[in-house]
Amino acid sequence: MRIEDVAGGPMRLAAPGQWAALVAGSALLVLLLQAIHAPAALLLGPMAVGIAFGLKGATIRPAPLMFGGAQALVGCVIALSATPGFYAGVVGQLPVYLGLAASTLALTMGFGWALTTRGWLPGTTAIWGLAPGASTAMVLMSEAFGGDRRLVAMIQYLRVLLVALIAMGLAQLKGAVPGHPPTDWLAFGSPGAIALTLVFTAAAGWVGKVSRIPAGIFLVPMLLGSALHGSGLVRFELPVLITALAYAVVGWSIGLGFTRAAILYSARMLPRILAALVALLVCCGLLALAVSAITGVDLLSAWLATSPGGTDTILIIATSTPVDLPFILGGQLVRFLMVLAVGPVLACWLAGRAAQPLRSSPPDGSPPYSSLSDSPP
Repeated sequence: MRIEDVAGGPMRLAAPGQWAALVAGSALLVLLLQAIHAPAALLLGPMAVGIAFGLKGATIRPAPLMFGGAQALVGCVIALSATPGFYAGVVGQLPVYLGLAASTLALTMGFGWALTTRGWLPGTTAIWGLAPGASTAMVLMSEAFGGDRRLVAMIQYLRVLLVALIAMGLAQLKGAVPGHPPTDWLAFGSPGAIALTLVFTAAAGWVGKVSRIPAGIFLVPMLLGSALHGSGLVRFELPVLITALAYAVVGWSIGLGFTRAAILYSARMLPRILAALVALLVCCGLLALAVSAITGVDLLSAWLATSPGGTDTILIIATSTPVDLPFILGGQLVRFLMVLAVGPVLACWLAGRAAQPLRSSPPDGSPPYSSLSDSPP
């Protein structure tokens, strides 16, 4: 039996109706999460509603321009948190950040290698699925090296979801967000500063896209924006509504990837995938405990600095939670750059050495799917 025969049909609502319902449902859940003081409600609410819509057969997806704009805005929002001397602080603690990045990369790649050599997942799927970042490149390259692109994308989505949920749980246990003041949705600040921020975001995002830097549409606004804003040369400002919309688009892009067809396709492997991810995140948690003990930062900050992605999701959570943001931003930035530099090469080398039979097609013999959705997290 083919996946299409059992996955069910699409939602009966037309696309405008689906968008209206998605926005309304997300807004209601965000307000509910904020009422119970849940961290990162602006991201997790739309993500949860997106998952529900994806499983119900929604056919809508954020357009590439919408998703790219949201990524650029998220990069700029993170840049607003940069303090004077941020980059000097990163350079001063570079050995610590390099150690964190190398430890996370070695842990995830080693875990993927161990699962591959023991045949837990088809072919080299575990190596590509557990790689910490550069997820689009990992998904696209996986099939050429004996991985299953659809399972790789599912692992990447589930990892982002689990990391976000664990971070939210740690923040609640820490009591990091009690008595969070109500959001002033109508606060707009200085029109001139907002206009300057939007123009900068559009220009920096465009530079990031045409430069073909991996994740450049997110990375360039974040790096340039943090340098300009942190130095005091430029004062950037974004209203809450624009920030909320950017976070929502990122959440929808992740959530809508959890379609019924994707879940059914990976159903037989799902227990193994979840077990592997939980074990990996437990190991990352132990690494965070060690980092907290050595550096003196709180456990939540250490977890966010060492967790294996996605980088934008982690930094969104960090900017909405009272944590050591410079430490988290420095750790994630160095790891992100290290993964871009050596991650795909290391994954290719490990996959090439894995003595596993290639198995990129579903067990029922139907043709392989290209990906979970158009834009993995």
